[in-house]
Amino acid sequence: MQEELTKHSRKIFQEMKNREHGMWEKVREIVIEILIIVFAVSLSIWLHNWSDHRVEQRQTDEFLAGIRVDLSKDITSLEENRQTFLEEDSLFTYLMLITSTGAVDTVSEHRINANFNYQMRSTHANIARYEGFKSNGKIGTIENDSLKQAILAYYQQTIPAVNDIEDIVNKLQDRLMDAQFTKDEKMSIRAFAKSFKARAYVEITVENLGPAIQTYADAEAKAKDIINKINSYLKAQE
Repeated sequence: MQEELTKHSRKIFQEMKNREHGMWEKVREIVIEILIIVFAVSLSIWLHNWSDHRVEQRQTDEFLAGIRVDLSKDITSLEENRQTFLEEDSLFTYLMLITSTGAVDTVSEHRINANFNYQMRSTHANIARYEGFKSNGKIGTIENDSLKQAILAYYQQTIPAVNDIEDIVNKLQDRLMDAQFTKDEKMSIRAFAKSFKARAYVEITVENLGPAIQTYADAEAKAKDIINKINSYLKAQE
């Protein structure tokens, strides 16, 4: 390309010095050479941009194929944690029920104790691939705006929301567990279940387990929606 530009530039210079051609002939020849140079430069820029775009899109397709795998793993983790909190909700709801109805006085202590079952959950989403792609400023290479916005919302809003509600539920369980383990040794588990502190923590935990379970379900749905969008996007690229 450089040689071609040099060759045509030399022709322009030679034409300007050519005494055999009149003014209009010189102008014509110079204009032709300039047009050739402009065309060659424009074509070179277009080919370069086209090549860069192909490379970018190949990298984008690889990224999307990769986070499709990451999202599938996230869905498995979210579902496991959702099921765990569903079980926790059932156990603590039972404790609320027997204390509110007075059945706590007739249920065996073993049964009561079994429902004080603490299960802390923490979702560790697979974000390394996303963070690397984003930090390199390549998110904009996803040409489908709906897909791009869905990915950004999932990693920047949905997953943090999951972690926030998990933290709340885990801390409530931790406080209830601490109250149980530090109670007077002479206090029975039945008496503890009837105590104001235990009833308050159990009730507040149940109140937060509902939103936590729903947050898991919402996150799963959004992850599945992104996978569907990725499948459509990659199919259109074929």
